[in-house]
Amino acid sequence: MIENKELSKQDIAHRAYELYVRRGSEPGKDVEDWVRAEKELTGEVGVAPAKTMTAQAGRNQN
Repeated sequence: MIENKELSKQDIAHRAYELYVRRGSEPGKDVEDWVRAEKELTGEVGVAPAKTMTAQAGRNQN
């Protein structure tokens, strides 16, 4: 059985920040980023997660 983990505000904030960076760090869309992060993390939206900065950095070192 899959265990449901309750999301913390920190989890949502981290994902919202990833979305912010992914779209070019354009200010003024914090609410949209937050709502999308919540939906992605709770499985309400069928979108692929953005690549994290860590994953991108690893690729750029080649």
